[in-house]
Amino acid sequence: MNTRGLSLDTIPPLLIPLRFFLTAPLFGICAALLIFYQGSDIWLSRWSFSSLALTHLVTLGFMLMVMIGGLYQFIPVMVGQLIPAGQYLAPVIHSLLVIGTFSLAAAFLSHFIFLYVLALISLALSLSLFAFSLIPLLIAQLNKHLLVYLLRILLVVLAITIAFGLYMLFSYSFPDSLINYRLYTDIHALWGLLGWTVLLIMAVSSQVIPMFYVTPEFSKNSLKLLSMAIVLTLIMLSFSLLLIKDKLFSGIFFELLLSIELLVFSLYSLWLIEHRKRKLADVTISFFRIAHFSLLVVIILWWFYAQVISAEEELLKTQMEFILAISLVYGLALSAIIGLLQKIVPFLIFLHLQRLSLKHPGTISLVPNMKKIISTKNSKIQFLFHCLSLFLLIFSVFFPQWVWLAAILMMINFIWLWKNLLQGIFLYQKNRKQILNYNYSYET
Repeated sequence: MNTRGLSLDTIPPLLIPLRFFLTAPLFGICAALLIFYQGSDIWLSRWSFSSLALTHLVTLGFMLMVMIGGLYQFIPVMVGQLIPAGQYLAPVIHSLLVIGTFSLAAAFLSHFIFLYVLALISLALSLSLFAFSLIPLLIAQLNKHLLVYLLRILLVVLAITIAFGLYMLFSYSFPDSLINYRLYTDIHALWGLLGWTVLLIMAVSSQVIPMFYVTPEFSKNSLKLLSMAIVLTLIMLSFSLLLIKDKLFSGIFFELLLSIELLVFSLYSLWLIEHRKRKLADVTISFFRIAHFSLLVVIILWWFYAQVISAEEELLKTQMEFILAISLVYGLALSAIIGLLQKIVPFLIFLHLQRLSLKHPGTISLVPNMKKIISTKNSKIQFLFHCLSLFLLIFSVFFPQWVWLAAILMMINFIWLWKNLLQGIFLYQKNRKQILNYNYSYET
């Protein structure tokens, strides 16, 4: 592991990131239960309220939850500064995000206006508090840090994504509002799936892949240029959808440009992975391979969907829409995030126990190896469950009678992840107690 340039003395209390990490799999389990309950109806239309509930359980409940927890941990280690008031704001942000996500999913399923309002207020407060807490760091003179630069862009993209979402949520809260839901949903999905998701993976990959897998460093200038190009392309594509009357040429041009940008990022990441200096067997790197291969598949399938399938082939268009969504969310984002958690949680536990042992001489042997915190065997099982559930989700779109099996495998995938994280926490508590007790026995 390459820890050069890291500020290992500036780390937040362990509970701050872990409360987000431990909550995220529970939303994944809820998403799987929803698929199991809805059965084949879940794939009838991406405009159905059950599909909208499913999407937000995963994107807000899992992806955003892990992202916030990860940033609370990564920013101090990478830039040497804690996020201000983290101990006080993190529990509030976490609680509001939990309430808002569950309220939104329940609102889509029940259509209770009160739940839409509760979701609107909770999510707006949660994300506003987190964004405002980052402002001192993001406006500081930290331009040399690639992570800070990418975070600035990522938060702008997230703000745009959330703004479109809150606008539609506001309209749901007041049913008399007249807006083009399908148009705004397309733009919301565009910024969320191809903007926020890809830039999130870019920010994570730029730090995690060189750190844990000893690959060549990502080119800072290349990633800065590429991230800005993606945002500008998304802006122009959004304007073409909203304002330009003749959208055919402009839409194809910007879609082609965005495809090239995503292709460059994916191939570049895969090239770095294959050129890592220590090519030891590590199953967690396979999660990142799956993530980037999924992005390549999305690019190919998108052009097939956009240029080959006719409007009359309604069933096939609906199926392709779900395949694209599954490949982006489950294949790209969740693969990278689950792979990240297999590395970052053991690293955090190891780091906190190591710092504690330095204060209590003679206890260094009580600090477990990272591979004992989440074992290679457990990570291999996690990878198997993840790949099977990804394959079965895609398979069930074409053969909906098997959706129940896909839901069960998806549920097992998140349960196994939760179990691995909990085992790591229990090991931390056990060894922490031993270190403290050893010190007490030694002194007396």
